[in-house]
Amino acid sequence: MTARRLIVCDDEPDFRAFIRKVAESMNFEVREVSNPAACVGEVAVFRPDILVLDIVMPDMDGIEIVQSLDKAAFEGRVLIASGYDPHYATSAASLGKLKGVKTEILSKPVHVADLKAKLAT
Repeated sequence: MTARRLIVCDDEPDFRAFIRKVAESMNFEVREVSNPAACVGEVAVFRPDILVLDIVMPDMDGIEIVQSLDKAAFEGRVLIASGYDPHYATSAASLGKLKGVKTEILSKPVHVADLKAKLAT
């Protein structure tokens, strides 16, 4: 069985490690991206089934990445992770849907059971 693929893009190393640990326990092949500017290129090369994307990062935010995913012909799902105002994540998810990107919200702090449920679908 081929492992499903996941990229986690977040500037926080502990959050990336948490997502990696849970995803690998569910047989995902995982890549971590700390630099948001490199995320879209990594998506185009690695072709993940799921992208876990922090919405607030330095230099480039998750909204800009969501806007760029259609250029990468991304066909997977984006789990928008945010601990900020829920309207910010909702706006990013709505923008993604307008661009044809499948988006869902993953509220921080992320609980293992919630993450596993999102990854299982």
